[in-house]
Amino acid sequence: MKKIIVLFIALIVLLGTSSSAFAHSGRTDKNGGHNCSAKSKQKGLCTGYHYHKKKK
Repeated sequence: MKKIIVLFIALIVLLGTSSSAFAHSGRTDKNGGHNCSAKSKQKGLCTGYHYHKKKK
């Protein structure tokens, strides 16, 4: 029973951290967007300029 609980917790932790793989750092400009860094492009996180917030 303990093994099942440990495996379940480990699975939750692994699945929880996989969604953060899509996040990337980078400051935004006055429009709420920015260009991707070379490192983010290599990881396939983004391809160019993009927004993080909706424009008003």
